[in-house]
Amino acid sequence: MNANAISKEPLYRQAKAHLLQRVCAGEWGESEMLPSEWDLAAELGVSQGTARKALAELVADGVLLRLQGKGTFVAPLPGDWGGGAVVMPGVFGGPADVLVREFLGVSRLSAGEEVASALLLRRGAPLFRVRLLWRHQGLPVATDEILLSAERFDDLDARALRARSASLHELLLRRYGVRVHVHAEQFRVEHLPREEAALLSVEPGRAALSVLSLSGPLMGDAVLWRQRYCLTDALAYTVMP
Repeated sequence: MNANAISKEPLYRQAKAHLLQRVCAGEWGESEMLPSEWDLAAELGVSQGTARKALAELVADGVLLRLQGKGTFVAPLPGDWGGGAVVMPGVFGGPADVLVREFLGVSRLSAGEEVASALLLRRGAPLFRVRLLWRHQGLPVATDEILLSAERFDDLDARALRARSASLHELLLRRYGVRVHVHAEQFRVEHLPREEAALLSVEPGRAALSVLSLSGPLMGDAVLWRQRYCLTDALAYTVMP
């Protein structure tokens, strides 16, 4: 850190921001152990207590995890399916079936009352709308509509989304320093809207599983609203422990 910089932020928050920047830059990879509190304190020019508090907040945010007697590690990044996956019905404990993501596009729209309330935005606030299609063995099985604040994530664009083979969650961490986790999910059977039915190559109005979720930092407000429609004729949507 720059010891000469004048900041109104508490020192531990400056240390936290500096460590988060280094994680986002990939200095420590996923599941890699960080240096000890003593070493980090010396690097940052702060006390061990300040370094410990900065690390504790990053653990609370889900960026890091602590393993008793081993150390502090970069927490694994959640994928686009969070704790969910699709598997063959009746199969438990095995690996999830591999789904291939197809990026369809990103556009802008204004927040309606429901989404604005969920994301704590004003009604009419600008949103990015990201569209994804998921294929299983070449066949379309799920669609995603993802909404997030265009003001908070102001330079999100199709090029960044299309260029990355990793999850949207990783992009939010690497570019914006925001590590998201699923806060809540709602499951229900709905009739497919016309747009989703066309993408999934089925007739409009067909019944499908709807998974509505809100995601954000572990200790913060939701920043991402996701509506997923999933065909479960041959596959089962499974929530992994």
